[in-house]
Amino acid sequence: MDFFLVEDSVAIRRLLARRLDTLPGTRVVGEADAAPQAIAMIDWLQPHTVLLDITLAVGTGLDVLRELRARGFRGRILMLSHHDLDAYRDLCLQAGADGYYTKGGGLENLFTDLDELLQSERASGRQTRPSSLLRDPVTGLLGQVALLERLDQVLRMPSPEPHWLAVTVVALRGLESLVQSNGLTATAPLLVDIGRRLAQGTGASDLLARHADEQFALVVNRVASAEQADELAARLNAALDEPFPLGEQSLKLDFDSGMALYPRDAISARGLLTLAESRAFGARLPANGSAVVH
Repeated sequence: MDFFLVEDSVAIRRLLARRLDTLPGTRVVGEADAAPQAIAMIDWLQPHTVLLDITLAVGTGLDVLRELRARGFRGRILMLSHHDLDAYRDLCLQAGADGYYTKGGGLENLFTDLDELLQSERASGRQTRPSSLLRDPVTGLLGQVALLERLDQVLRMPSPEPHWLAVTVVALRGLESLVQSNGLTATAPLLVDIGRRLAQGTGASDLLARHADEQFALVVNRVASAEQADELAARLNAALDEPFPLGEQSLKLDFDSGMALYPRDAISARGLLTLAESRAFGARLPANGSAVVH
């Protein structure tokens, strides 16, 4: 079951993500702390369940709830609040919420209900399983499953001092047409070369993956500041802007890139990756959804 977390408190988001991680068959596919970002990401990712706080950094959970239902979102929406008042509960349920839980003792009720729901789905055989591909066969880089597992391990490791982590997604345009025109054998060196350029200047603890057919991901484990993250993005774009050899031709790569920072932007592995992916595409989000989720 895919979950999206909408919560302005990083600490509570981390608590929710870790508790969900203990329930078999769950995965956090995205995060947001403000209404506009939440609406756009949920509309794109179409998760099965949204955990939605009423109080947000920008806008309110009720704004998100009403807009999602107005857009026809049919997933489960469970509201979270500090307010244990019937008036808030009734307002949310009337607007289309599927449940209402307080952040005190009510969270235990939430996870009990979710555990029962997941057991029911397992019994009915409705759960889907991710691909087991650990390495990309063309480039030898990490595949999506291995990337998410390694990134999750990195995020869980204790650190003696606070630092940021940068996740960059590079989305290639026209790769499928290029493969069809030239063949995979002729195009494979190009993909390997892209991986080499992205790896320049990375450290032993950083991660590089081809996690989807037309996407690469780079995880830089220690970033001191937002300014350093911007410098990293500029270096990566400059490296990919240089022409690539393709047989006897020279090819200018058509690509977009996006970055998400831990813990500022998201605190879960898949949440960081889907946010970076969405920022790479900007307003042109693919109609078939995220490569990290579907």
